[in-house]
Amino acid sequence: MKKLPLVNLIVLIGVIGYLFISNINEPENNHNGIIPEITTERLNIVGKDGNKYVVLSNPEKQALATINGKPVNPEETERNVAGLLFFNEDGDEIGGLVYGIDSTDSYQLLTFDQRKNDQIMALRKDEYLENGEWKKQYGLLLQERSEKQSNIIVSELNDIRKIEDSILREKEYDKFYNNPENLAPQRLFIGRTYSENVGLFLMDKNNKPRLQIYLDENGEPHIESFDEKGGKKTIK
Repeated sequence: MKKLPLVNLIVLIGVIGYLFISNINEPENNHNGIIPEITTERLNIVGKDGNKYVVLSNPEKQALATINGKPVNPEETERNVAGLLFFNEDGDEIGGLVYGIDSTDSYQLLTFDQRKNDQIMALRKDEYLENGEWKKQYGLLLQERSEKQSNIIVSELNDIRKIEDSILREKEYDKFYNNPENLAPQRLFIGRTYSENVGLFLMDKNNKPRLQIYLDENGEPHIESFDEKGGKKTIK
């Protein structure tokens, strides 16, 4: 029994020696602090001043859209979208890569935001389920926005929503949506539409189609132009 402590000491020295030798023989990258795998709900990449530049998150903890470090919509408390978002040194969200999917709807976007505003260019894919069939649209989308900051636009819209008088509220909605500064018309789409047309689609500042060059679902080529009132003229 008296020899047991000596035996324990010898075993301890052996274990320490093994760990020391194993540490020396580990791959070089382990000595550089590389972590093979991280499991987390949200990852923030920040500067020395604490300003966030990149956020990778699950839907529940996703960062909100901000301008000057403040939420674009103060009444919004959650975003519910998984993805990777980017921010600049002013604290503005400037775009990202986001994904959303459920049993009847699916979308994926890579977006690029206008300064102090929302997206003006995006690679986008949308799918929705209709009568047991998935409808799909995907491609490059360009939009046009005014220099009016998106937080001001959202604030004005929130104020209208709070108007209790329904008649007055509808009048204010009409005024809001007739103001070009508040709108984001689509100007160009290159890709595949829900109707299975593949091609180039150009719209004016009122979001009305003006020129379309595409192949239809049967592979037939089409070149179509439209006047400002939507009148269609088939070129081919």
